[in-house]
Amino acid sequence: MPCNIRDEFATIDLGDQRRDERLLHLAARLTEDPTRSVRASFKGEAEIKAGFRLLHNEHLSMEQILGAHRQAALLRASKLDPDEALLFIQDTTELDFTTHKALQGAGPLSDLSLRGFHVQNHLLASEVSGLALGLCSAKAWAREDEHYGKAKKRNRRPLEQKESFRWVEGYEEACKLAAELASRQIIMVADRECDIFAIYGQWSQSREAGKPCADFIVRAMHDRNLSPDGSLFETLKEAPLLGTYEVEVDQKRQRIKVKGNSRSHVRMARTAKLEVRSLEVNLIGPQYAKGLKSVKVSAVLVEETHPPEGQSPIRWFLLTSLRVENFQQAMRVVRCYTRRWLVEDFHRILKSGCRVEAIRLRESAAMLRAVALYMVIAWRILYLRDLSRTCPQVPASWFFTEAEQRAAALIFRLPQSKYPSTLKELCILVAKIGGYAARKNDPPPGAECMWRGMEKLRCYVEMGEALGAF
Repeated sequence: MPCNIRDEFATIDLGDQRRDERLLHLAARLTEDPTRSVRASFKGEAEIKAGFRLLHNEHLSMEQILGAHRQAALLRASKLDPDEALLFIQDTTELDFTTHKALQGAGPLSDLSLRGFHVQNHLLASEVSGLALGLCSAKAWAREDEHYGKAKKRNRRPLEQKESFRWVEGYEEACKLAAELASRQIIMVADRECDIFAIYGQWSQSREAGKPCADFIVRAMHDRNLSPDGSLFETLKEAPLLGTYEVEVDQKRQRIKVKGNSRSHVRMARTAKLEVRSLEVNLIGPQYAKGLKSVKVSAVLVEETHPPEGQSPIRWFLLTSLRVENFQQAMRVVRCYTRRWLVEDFHRILKSGCRVEAIRLRESAAMLRAVALYMVIAWRILYLRDLSRTCPQVPASWFFTEAEQRAAALIFRLPQSKYPSTLKELCILVAKIGGYAARKNDPPPGAECMWRGMEKLRCYVEMGEALGAF
């Protein structure tokens, strides 16, 4: 469906129609060129004052901004096949504002010398196409300096007082969505940090009580004890082999932990052959588990059989509430888990494409309001990238103005008969403006080429308007 940025905030209610309209105008200005600073996005001193006044307005919150966008995301979800499941993908990222010395309210990040905020994002996506439909919610917080480096003391706290409780809160958000969309399956997908027994326990208790709840797929971090005996990892390695499949692995430089220390490692490009095993396991809960000693779930192991010498094998231990009795059901779990990379793409666009870490507002509340607006803009770039691949024939006007379509055609000297009309055609031109080679065997353009091309395209449009060409 069309994706005008103003439609993402159509349901916003800030208690004053003037504030509502100012927010829509601000979002439109920031969308024109996300790489600009907030100040540079405005035109004229009056717009600058009005925009900053809104960002510092106590009647506006991060929750209100994303709440309006959530309604637009659910509207997109309603257009999908009624039997298609929705993925609720959650992940955490750091926003580093170390060089912004005047920022108030920032806290330590992974190192005490780094300052900024942590943000937990909940991204909604379709299971079949993997299309990111929007953000359901987000939570931002700053760590306290006095608690830095005191992990052992934190471990003795109740779960509700730990920072990791945000994963449980995320699952609760997924369950609220499952109650709201009672006819549609909701599956929470998360990485190893989300391996928390309280989530599995909550799912089990809700299901037994007949309450609406979300399913889950979580990559296991802890080698849990099983009932009646054995451990998760060793038992799963001996599980029945359901089948094999191959996947193309790109070369990538990554950081891995060896005995508590992080070091750089290059992952080799290769065709990896993966074995898939699965069985039902009975997880024994930790001591803090209240009234629930064990939970029965499905476990899936995906493991590379013959990795190149010196390379660590691909190995995922996945825990899920979904039934897994054959290879097709196991592969559904694996495919859903691989959709988790969408949220990492979103974080990359937010930081590199929208450059939120370069925002220079002094008050933390105003900063997070601006970040929330850029979150919606970053999602829109991700949505554009994937929609042009999954639905290439949709009209280009869903995303681009007539002036932008004409400017892209004029840059490549296309006759009027060959003006791009579909989203795919126009996205190829925009990506080429951003550096995409568009050779015969090249993969579809990525988000980086898209945001660079959109930045330049907007400059061409402004020049054309100034010269009276449009």
